[in-house]
Amino acid sequence: MEYAERIEITFKSGETISFGKGEWDDYSFTGNAVVVKQKGAWIGVYNFD
Repeated sequence: MEYAERIEITFKSGETISFGKGEWDDYSFTGNAVVVKQKGAWIGVYNFD
């Protein structure tokens, strides 16, 4: 299995938020938001509503 070293979230406005290697270790999509996690803690919640 391959693992990504970077995650980028791009909004309709064109704004992009990036997390590089060591800044995150998991993420999830809830249907309305992307949650970026590190060591089980939510470090970023980006709502798409």
